[in-house]
Amino acid sequence: MLKLVFLLLFPLLVFAMDPLRLMYITYELRERDFKSGVEAVRKGMEAQGLKVLRTLTISDAIRARGNQAFRNYYVVFGCEFEGMDRVLLKAPALSNLVPCSVAVYEEGGRVKATVVNHRLFLTRYGEKLTPTERRNIAHIYRRLHFALSDISTTKAPIPRVPPMRAELVHEEVVEGLDFDTFKTLYKTSLDGVNMNILDIMDIRKESPKFSLFLACNLSYGEAILQDVPQFGTLAPCRIYLYEKEGKVVTGYINIPLLLKLYRKHLGKDKAEVFRKADKDIKQALKEAKGE
Repeated sequence: MLKLVFLLLFPLLVFAMDPLRLMYITYELRERDFKSGVEAVRKGMEAQGLKVLRTLTISDAIRARGNQAFRNYYVVFGCEFEGMDRVLLKAPALSNLVPCSVAVYEEGGRVKATVVNHRLFLTRYGEKLTPTERRNIAHIYRRLHFALSDISTTKAPIPRVPPMRAELVHEEVVEGLDFDTFKTLYKTSLDGVNMNILDIMDIRKESPKFSLFLACNLSYGEAILQDVPQFGTLAPCRIYLYEKEGKVVTGYINIPLLLKLYRKHLGKDKAEVFRKADKDIKQALKEAKGE
């Protein structure tokens, strides 16, 4: 009987939690020196067989713009795996999980590392995958947590979450343009609204094609990461596009949903930054579609 009551109340208990504790897992590293902490994260990931693709030196770039007081903040980006193209074609929203991003930053005099709670996305979109594919992603994150636990002062629990009804991503269908033409136009439009494309990952080059834009706006990052440093686990911002039934589909993280979840952590000015980012991406998409 008690077990049944717990199962009925579990969704309510989970969503009563602080959304930052639900969405993100944070470790306090043993290293007190920031760059040594970043290197420990890199080595730990590689020791677990998780290839590091790049390290984004976000705080260096923000300080170069004049904000010398900005906290030390890097993002270690990696975790590619064989078969990732098939997984993302089935469940494009999982491009927010793989490749992975580990946000490494200073807070309260300590070096911390944060990763997104993969269960949030898997419980929402995992039904589109085979059991083996779900296990593969869970195993990647298990190795990532092993890597971070080994270099941390404490263990970090990973909350279980019930499936969310809300979409974690916003998607739109593009008609009348082939994939490569739209891809070129969209990149140009995103650059034009200062959602600068750091790189384009062509996850799948043959039809059906799948590409991932890695976008960054330092002005937005400077504002948001001060209040919500955990958000760097979704950095660089992933904007995906893929072919489906002769059309192009594109999507990115559902920013209005994030605003609802983060509202008690954001001042009005920072909330406006989220809204502006959402508006910019939608405007770039509209221009690329020729509307």
